[in-house]
Amino acid sequence: MGMIKLPQGSVSFFKENLDDIFNSGNLAEGKWNKEISTFINSHCNVSCSVPTSSNGSGLVALMMIYKTYYNRMNVLIQSNTMYGVKTMVYTSGCNLSGYIDCSLETLMPSIEQVRKAVEQFKGDKKSLMILLSHIGGIINPDIEKIAEFCRSENIILLEDCAHSYGATLNGKHSGTFGDGGAFSFYATKSIPAGEGGVVITKNNEIGELVKRFIIYDRFEQKMNIGSNNRPSEIQALLIYSVLMNTEEIIENKKHIAEQYIKACEELGIPYIKQISAFSSGNYYKFIVYNDDKPILEFLPKLKTKTSAVYDYTLGSKNKIASHHACLPIWYGQENEITKKVIKELYESK
Repeated sequence: MGMIKLPQGSVSFFKENLDDIFNSGNLAEGKWNKEISTFINSHCNVSCSVPTSSNGSGLVALMMIYKTYYNRMNVLIQSNTMYGVKTMVYTSGCNLSGYIDCSLETLMPSIEQVRKAVEQFKGDKKSLMILLSHIGGIINPDIEKIAEFCRSENIILLEDCAHSYGATLNGKHSGTFGDGGAFSFYATKSIPAGEGGVVITKNNEIGELVKRFIIYDRFEQKMNIGSNNRPSEIQALLIYSVLMNTEEIIENKKHIAEQYIKACEELGIPYIKQISAFSSGNYYKFIVYNDDKPILEFLPKLKTKTSAVYDYTLGSKNKIASHHACLPIWYGQENEITKKVIKELYESK
């Protein structure tokens, strides 16, 4: 397998501006953290974005704020998500109150599955939050219905957007459908910068609390919760350098995806579509699946692949983990890898 690469423009921009950080003496809380916020606010059409050390630290901040100041103690998460999402709930001091089942066709919950999980919740809905994860580079196709349902039931909806920076649904970015969300720029993510994340919200009150939370509220000194969740200026510069080339990164991966799509359609292999008249994904993953057979039986010759989205489920077990596979897809992927994958798909059928 090859190495994950960054656009040369990102690398050059980072190097050109690195010395300015050292010359300024602002190794933290300086220009580049502000530049990230300005960029994200414009790109995602939100009023507030706060750079954080990671996606997880951002989500923990949101949950702690809603728990402490809005009495939201209970959280539902989906069954097909990272184990770390479960630990985030407990780290925030909230109660993990149940799991929402997911569908193989999207690896995410439908509106019906969300409704069912809420019906099974025995507590006061005024104490409830749903933490929903967008999977594989696309936005949950039912997110608008889910958000409307949450508003009607007075449920806080938080979006785990670790996989979905740059993805849109009906012209809206992930993280803008509910009450807040958090992106990830971890080394393996679609828009990779090693580490870092961003919390976004259209709720200025929540945004201001997040800004104060990540610096311990050391200036106003009114909050009784807070932590150092900031990226350094060097990390912020790298994140900004990569963000500027978001479109180039996604377009590069779309070209790889087009080759996979052609093979899958010729061979009758189901795959999760990322581009339609209503949605556009970032191709964090290219996911093939089969409802009837485990993927190892359905595509026995497919050996060149990346790790499954998740090779486990949380809560009750289902077949998602064993019935899907992820084909290699990253910026600058070597053409030999793409050809090898396609060859193995044809050999499997």
